[in-house]
Amino acid sequence: MIPQSGKSSRAAEDRALRINLEQSPHAPSLARAAVASFSDGNDVAPARLATLLLLVSEVVTNAVIHSGAPCQTNITLCASMSDAGAIRIEVIDGGDGFTPVPRDPSSPGGGYGLYLVDRESLCWGVDRSGGTRVWFELATQAA
Repeated sequence: MIPQSGKSSRAAEDRALRINLEQSPHAPSLARAAVASFSDGNDVAPARLATLLLLVSEVVTNAVIHSGAPCQTNITLCASMSDAGAIRIEVIDGGDGFTPVPRDPSSPGGGYGLYLVDRESLCWGVDRSGGTRVWFELATQAA
């Protein structure tokens, strides 16, 4: 079926984002900028946007630092809006994957990325379909 107006096809484009990022220290900031721009027209509350960008930064940073993928392998970031008022983020890298473990509170330093994803998202997970995919869903409005 051919769309009768540009509006219907544009609305579909506004509800999904897919970008490839080089594995570099710049990937998290580029991901945040892309998701912020995508969220702009999708009715994401300002407080939720701040949380969303933090979680995106954490997951992309993990893909850059911990994936073990060859340096020339891109990271793919996908974002989509659901009809239920949530945004879904997927970060896919070429690494071998991992099994999430709870953060050890006695461990110094980092390790808070997935802890924050777990605390703030509606749901999240990891799968090894075509690399490693870490995904989460976040409500776009405060509860």
